[in-house]
Amino acid sequence: MAVMRCTVALPDRALYQGEISYASIPGCDGYFGVLPGHELSVSLNREGGLVTLTIGENEQEKKEFLVMGGATSVLDDKVTVLARFGCAVEDIDAEAVKAEADECRAIIAELEKVDDAQDQATLVTNQKKLEWCEAQLKHVSGAAA
Repeated sequence: MAVMRCTVALPDRALYQGEISYASIPGCDGYFGVLPGHELSVSLNREGGLVTLTIGENEQEKKEFLVMGGATSVLDDKVTVLARFGCAVEDIDAEAVKAEADECRAIIAELEKVDDAQDQATLVTNQKKLEWCEAQLKHVSGAAA
């Protein structure tokens, strides 16, 4: 069985590192599949897209990661997915995400009243965090349906 090396990472840590036999990548123009021997490719990741990795000798194990932004590169049987936000789907805690979203909303409401460059940067960061929370909640509600 041919395999590729794969890393799914955030700027501060790896979510997955190991060998895979197939990857489904959420490109900005749509999902695309990657098999061993895939041609060189670089793609922006879709916001709130699902990376699905097929692992194992019998290709029966799958790992899924919800990602937000970033890019994916494929080169010499190495798949690298670098996302701004991301997590393993199995690790999404809807209640914790709802609490984080509420906290972001409160911070955003306060910062929208201020006209300071640093506060504007914090505002944008919290808006992106809120988008990430909403993407996780959307995924969880869609999976439960």
